[in-house]
Amino acid sequence: MLFNINKNFLIGSLAIFTAAVMWSLDGTLIRPNFYEFPAMNIVLLEHFFWALLLSPFLFWGWKRIWEMSQKTMLSLVWVSFFWGLLGTLLITEAYFAAFRGETTFATVVILQKLQPVFALFFASMILKEKLSGWFYSWAAVALFSAYMIAFGSLGTSIFSIEIFGTPAFYAMLAAFAFGSSTVFGKNLVTDLGFRVSAALRFTLTAVLSFFVVLILWDFSSISQLSSFHWQLLAIVVCTSGAGALFLYYFGLRKVTASSATIFELAWPLSAIFFDWYFHENILSSTQIIFSVVLLVSFFMIIEENKK
Repeated sequence: MLFNINKNFLIGSLAIFTAAVMWSLDGTLIRPNFYEFPAMNIVLLEHFFWALLLSPFLFWGWKRIWEMSQKTMLSLVWVSFFWGLLGTLLITEAYFAAFRGETTFATVVILQKLQPVFALFFASMILKEKLSGWFYSWAAVALFSAYMIAFGSLGTSIFSIEIFGTPAFYAMLAAFAFGSSTVFGKNLVTDLGFRVSAALRFTLTAVLSFFVVLILWDFSSISQLSSFHWQLLAIVVCTSGAGALFLYYFGLRKVTASSATIFELAWPLSAIFFDWYFHENILSSTQIIFSVVLLVSFFMIIEENKK
């Protein structure tokens, strides 16, 4: 029975689920307002304010930071670059392309959610997580359900997607960046704790973003942001940014990296729901059916963890 489940695992899974929903709200409602600006500049601003907000934790955990192992340092660099810089840049650019009409929002969301494939591979290779055939079966069901949810209203075959179209390719690279970072993030939070890990990750990504903009872009577009855009950035900082990652790292300490990446599938599920609720894009019967299947797969993964 579900109520007999380990409480730490349940709390961790709910935290990750909530963070995924917050990221979905960001992509559905907030990020579309920035598509006319260079994606890299938005990534820089987000991480600068996130780092500023969480900077007290750097002073609070300075001793652990100073004494971190080489393994933890590698995990920090990997997560900061691949998830923080590359992953955020790629998925933002893919979203912007969808908003400009170059592809569909569903294509971007679902291709980005290929990340469980990468996360499960890295979890098995690096963390040595032993996964049963039962887990892989329900992981496959969850992933397939996410595909059907995204394409159910389009009547689009999975195999007919133009994989090497630029927005789709961005989404796939983002899937690799996010999926692999789930595993390295597990190493990071285990050693430093979720508060210090989040603060360090945002700070290093902000520094990396600054130098990328300095070398490859320019800062002029930042001055073109209106007061409305700055208000939206403030919302992002406190919710889908620092708030969501705080919840995510908190949850990652309590569940396996493999389980975490499955619960992140709440992102495409909630994205389709918000698209219907706010933009009146009605769910098809196929999407409704596979939404239920996705929720069932979440439940079965929880049951498997009990064993």
